[in-house]
Amino acid sequence: MRSKRNFLAALTFLVVSTLSFNSCSERKKSDGAKVQERLNNTEIKYFTNGRKLYTQHCSNCHMENGEGLGRLIPPLKDSDYLLEDIGRSARLIVNGIAEPILVNDVQFQQPMPGVSSLNYSEVTEILTYITNAWGNEYGGINPEDIKEALKKN
Repeated sequence: MRSKRNFLAALTFLVVSTLSFNSCSERKKSDGAKVQERLNNTEIKYFTNGRKLYTQHCSNCHMENGEGLGRLIPPLKDSDYLLEDIGRSARLIVNGIAEPILVNDVQFQQPMPGVSSLNYSEVTEILTYITNAWGNEYGGINPEDIKEALKKN
């Protein structure tokens, strides 16, 4: 009887895990398909490279899902501040910011360090990723616009 109960528990776990994995995979496929509809081949390459750069430079604070960290670190997912001025966002990535900012009607006071080692192409890739991930639907980012925006420091 005990082994039958253990078998049923293991089987139940396996079924639930499989269903959860398939549901998650379908959602990721759906998000990926939406991105591919919005972006051309070059922009998809930027998006893919941007994901790697985001993981390396940004996800520790803004989280893997772009939701930020409560009232300490602002979200990038559905962020009015991010999408309002892409040039400003590019400068923030490189230069950081020390003063408070208002994101989605919430004030954030935590300073953000910049990543001054990034070039305009890498900033374009990060922005292409964060403006098109997690349900954000900005579209393509022009590298020349980012290059010009970064000159304004």
